[in-house]
Amino acid sequence: MNKDLNISFEFFPAKDDAGHESLWQSLKKLEQFSPKFFSVTFGAGGGERDKSDFLVKKIHNKSKIPVAGHLTCVDMSKDEINTIALNWLNNGINKIVALRGDVRKKNTKYSPHKKGYINAADMVKGLKKLGNFEISIAGYPEKHPESENEIKDLENLKNKVDQGADKIITQFFFNDEKFLRFRDRAVASGIKIPIIPGILPIDNFEKIKNFSQKCGTSIPNWVEQEFTNLDSDNEIQKIIGASIACDLVKKLQSEGVNEFHFYTLNKYELSYAVCKRLSADKLKINKNQQKEIYA
Repeated sequence: MNKDLNISFEFFPAKDDAGHESLWQSLKKLEQFSPKFFSVTFGAGGGERDKSDFLVKKIHNKSKIPVAGHLTCVDMSKDEINTIALNWLNNGINKIVALRGDVRKKNTKYSPHKKGYINAADMVKGLKKLGNFEISIAGYPEKHPESENEIKDLENLKNKVDQGADKIITQFFFNDEKFLRFRDRAVASGIKIPIIPGILPIDNFEKIKNFSQKCGTSIPNWVEQEFTNLDSDNEIQKIIGASIACDLVKKLQSEGVNEFHFYTLNKYELSYAVCKRLSADKLKINKNQQKEIYA
């Protein structure tokens, strides 16, 4: 079992200057864990795109940690996507998270831009022809909410991999068995690239519960029971949330998983607490191994 703690953290562009300053302070706090990369989500619409582009470049220029910029197909032509990607590449940024993306209007189904990439697989194919990008894609342990079934969802994932994707970052989940089953099915289908579990420490249970329903993530009964009667006690919720995330990572480590992607929601505290505990456990293991060597 590999005890190395390989981690990455996701942020999204802030709405205002105060939010950006808070985001940046969180990012600097999490730098101390030497993550493999920071990722930045991509907002549809011109103003949001500019914020994403600004943050990607700021991290690249002012942090020692590599950055991966998200790109989505929604409301964008191939030329627009390619222009952003090449601009990043020309600035020394070659990591991209390629996503189909979610539509902005409620009760509206996804429809490709007339001059755009059809879906994430099509984007991966196009970007690989465009330049030497390292491309991550999304995977869904409990299938994408719009997929007909798990078989179709896995076929779509395999298609993205076959087009040249380098890594899979999963949607967040709370049931380790669902992830392990998903990983086994992916491997059995011929997928050989790394599958990185997405970890979302719970800071506000009701908020995360609503979020989970929208993206098709189930919440085990035992997790829900942990937060019973804690609606008004945010501090206790955070302690429990960090503990659950830490236990989830440890269970996955015991199954050979050695890389994790944390969804920070632009706040460092819970991800920091989890990684601090995991780093301390790793240090204990290393010390015990040294004792065995010199015994």
